[in-house]
Amino acid sequence: MAGPDRLPSWPDVDDEQRDLAEEMRASAELSREAHELERQEAEEQRREREDLREAAERSRDWAEQSRMAAEELRQAHEQLRTAAEEARLSAGEARKAASELRTASEIALKAAYDQSTIMQELRQTLLRLENSSDCHEP
Repeated sequence: MAGPDRLPSWPDVDDEQRDLAEEMRASAELSREAHELERQEAEEQRREREDLREAAERSRDWAEQSRMAAEELRQAHEQLRTAAEEARLSAGEARKAASELRTASEIALKAAYDQSTIMQELRQTLLRLENSSDCHEP
C-alpha cells in the first residue's frame, strides 16, 4: 500500500492524466458549446436589429410616400379651390353681362318704340302738310 511519502504508481498517474485530459476535453466542449450558443444569440440579435432597421426603413419610405401624397392632395385641393373661385367670378361676370344685356335690350326696345313713334308723327306731319298744301293750291 502506498504511504504518504510514497509516490503514486504509473498506472495511477496515467488514470489521473486521462481523467484530467477528459475533464479538459469536456470543459473545452462545454466552452465550445457556450461559444456556439453565444454566436447563435449574437446572430439572432443581429437579425433582429436588421429586421428592425428594415422595418424602420419601410416606415420612413411609407412616411415619405404619405407626405408626397399629402402634398399632391394639397395641390389638387388648391387647384380645385382656385377653379371654384374662378367659376364663382365667371358666374358673377355672366350675371353682370346678362344684366347689361337686359338693359341694352330695354334701351334698344325703347329706341325702336321711340323711332316708331317719331316715324308715325313724321308721317302724320307730312300728311297734314300735303293736305294743307292741297287746300291752298288754286
